[in-house]
Amino acid sequence: MISYGGLYLESIGRQWYQLYENNPKIQAFAVVKDHEIVWQTENWNLVEDLKGIMKAQETAGSKLTVGGVKYKRISSSKDSYIASADKDGGHLLMAQIDSGVWAIAWAVASAVPELAMVDLTKSAISLRGAI
Repeated sequence: MISYGGLYLESIGRQWYQLYENNPKIQAFAVVKDHEIVWQTENWNLVEDLKGIMKAQETAGSKLTVGGVKYKRISSSKDSYIASADKDGGHLLMAQIDSGVWAIAWAVASAVPELAMVDLTKSAISLRGAI
């Protein structure tokens, strides 16, 4: 996991464990601040794809690629983004924590993306003001 400023490490880690406990179909999680990854689970590396992810959210882009998997936008707003891949590629979810701060998650293909988004949004709300 990547982290700087150990102050948020504990609160983000705790929120990740609660998120996974509430919805184990969410398998990976990251927090981005000002277009830089401040924390991510060990099973996910967004460094190479972060610029494209953030651009897709900002422009409500209809397509994006993460880790070689192509996703299509399902829905988006100023504070959220949901994209799904074909077949077993899963779902990419984004929820705004604060201005310039985002929670990003990946859920397995069998997850209902809108329900997973509810859980991610709860986590984002819990992290407000902590990062």
